[in-house]
Amino acid sequence: MKLLFSTLFMSFFFISTSAQVSDSLQLGKNTREFFIKGDQKFKFSEYKKVFTNPEALGYMKKSNTNGTVAQIFGAIGGGFVGFGLAKEIFKTKITHQNGMTYKQKDKGGWGLVGIGLGAIGIGIPFAISANKNLKKAVNTQNQSIGTDETKKTSYKLDLSGNSVGVTYSF
Repeated sequence: MKLLFSTLFMSFFFISTSAQVSDSLQLGKNTREFFIKGDQKFKFSEYKKVFTNPEALGYMKKSNTNGTVAQIFGAIGGGFVGFGLAKEIFKTKITHQNGMTYKQKDKGGWGLVGIGLGAIGIGIPFAISANKNLKKAVNTQNQSIGTDETKKTSYKLDLSGNSVGVTYSF
């Protein structure tokens, strides 16, 4: 009975243990946990701490630049669209001349909307490029970690003629 319990304990012990946490880089779900490396969580602004590979750091800088340009064009375009739509909704202008009241229509509301949509259209390719460069940076960083710095940790059960052994490689 003792042999059975000790065998079960040892088998569960080796199955449930893990030697190390993986150092591969993953993208998080929100801005506070944008990069997840092992157990650590990093913000987007801390990307210089996360990326050690110079090629991956170059991709990350491109992604940051393209994302900034996309946000600028998106904000300008959104402002023009909003202002143009507001101008179209409230397009009558009341003026008073010589005791008379005149209603005049404002012009240019749809033109501003068109300019805004054009600016947003310019920003979309920059946003797509920023996302692609971000994914390239993460993949490049993970490939460099896998080849250079880390070794695989493993357990191996060795069975030979008269003996049984467990090999732990790290």
